[in-house]
Amino acid sequence: MIRWSAELSRRMTCGDEDKRALGPLLRRLVELSRKSRREGFQALEAEIAAIEDPLFKIGLRLVGEGLAGEPLEDILCTYLLTSDEKGWPFLRACVTIEGLLALAEGDEPALMVRKLVAYYGADRALAALQELEASAP
Repeated sequence: MIRWSAELSRRMTCGDEDKRALGPLLRRLVELSRKSRREGFQALEAEIAAIEDPLFKIGLRLVGEGLAGEPLEDILCTYLLTSDEKGWPFLRACVTIEGLLALAEGDEPALMVRKLVAYYGADRALAALQELEASAP
């Protein structure tokens, strides 16, 4: 879990439209969770080439190599802390990191979703959760 500070919180300021754009990212993370639970972390290596986001790509590679827990969190959070991103790009990076940490820990997809919808904010989290659950296979 990302250790929050006032500085990080300020960098994540986004509007509702940005938060609504999280849906595809959350669905992708859940797909990867399901695949890793079925086929193992090694199966994630085939997914790396299709990912454009460098942070997501690096993180997924680390997860595929079996890195988890505090070492993985430290590495991913260092990327976050050293970036100059703000707003939507920063929110996306935070969700990506939290999703990768959940993936590495082997969280069930339903638990992962519940962790990640918090980034929508309390006012939109329930609606986002219902939408994601309705689109689940």
